[in-house]
Formats: sequence, structure tokens, C-alpha cells
Amino acid sequence: MRNLLNLLVTLLVFWIGNQYFNQYISISDTKTLILATVLMFVISLIYGLLLTISFVSIVVGIGCLTTPLLIAASLVLTPIKLLLLDKYLSGFDIHGFWTYVILTIVLSIFTVKVKSKSE
Repeated sequence: MRNLLNLLVTLLVFWIGNQYFNQYISISDTKTLILATVLMFVISLIYGLLLTISFVSIVVGIGCLTTPLLIAASLVLTPIKLLLLDKYLSGFDIHGFWTYVILTIVLSIFTVKVKSKSE
């Protein structure tokens, strides 16, 4: 359920950016909008899988090296995803450094996190 909400939030952020801030972010058509959203979602799932594998591999000793690197990468993961979409997805264009910064902040604020239950 959390992943579906994150997918919808990303779709909404991209759509609002395209509709109201089209001088900073431009998406050519609905197909590109949906493809960009799905690619952001897939990259996040792959990162989550890598992080899980890294945590599990701590027992073997390899995770002690990979886990800190993946945690550090999480700080810049959203801008990297946006940069990859801008570079490789035709019809998806982000204009300017500050647009990356603002999109990263907006996507981070509206990303749904799982609350842990305190006992």
C-alpha cells in the first residue's frame, strides 16, 4: 500500500510540475509522465532490495562495507534518479539546478514512510 501511495504521489508531483511550472520541468505527453513515474518507482524498489541484501550480508561480513555506502547513496538517490530520467528519457526535461533541488525536497516531503509502533 505504501509503495502505491508513493507511486501516486510521484505521479502527482510530476503532473503538477508539468502543468504549473512548465518552464522548469517539461513532460511531453501522458505516456512519458507515466513512464517517468514508473521508472522512479522501479529504481526505488531496486535500491530497497539492494539495501535489504546488504543488511542481510552483514552476517557474512560483506555488508559492513556495502551498507554504509548504500546509506550514503540514499542521501543523493532522488537527484540521481531525476538526473537519469532527464538524461535518458526523451520528452522529460528538467531545467536548472534549483529545479532538481526543489523536486528532491518536494518528493522527500511527500514520500510515505512506514511508522514504527512504539511500545
